[in-house]
Amino acid sequence: MTKLLPRLYLDSSIPSAYYNNRNRERQLVTQRVWHEVLPNYHLMISNITLRELGATKNKSRRRKLLTLVQRLDTIVLTSSCSNLAFEYLKYIAMPQNDALHTAIATVFSCEILLSWNFTHLVNYENKQRINGINLIHGYKAISIISPYEL
Repeated sequence: MTKLLPRLYLDSSIPSAYYNNRNRERQLVTQRVWHEVLPNYHLMISNITLRELGATKNKSRRRKLLTLVQRLDTIVLTSSCSNLAFEYLKYIAMPQNDALHTAIATVFSCEILLSWNFTHLVNYENKQRINGINLIHGYKAISIISPYEL
């Protein structure tokens, strides 16, 4: 019998940190987690992640980023995701793309959203609000964590 791996959603901050040597500690943690921990999960990204990575101005870096994620399962934004993101934005101060990442991960039943975004996603208050909204709208709570916690 095949064991189902937990579903883990990566926002664009994770692959971006893989090649970002401006914060060497974050880069090394990301690379270690990528190779040692993430293989234990069913990794998911979205068309939002691909769009953000594809907007990278440096062509060489953009190519590396897109190659890094090319084999991951890609989730496409749906109206259910957009509706849930709208609910987040009504009650939480966060950029639209962060709300979309969170809604996509939630609607597609990812257990974990992995992010380096401590301002809008990986912080106690927003996690509580997000999960409260999820429960009100019939979705499961989601763990929003950084690679340090994984």
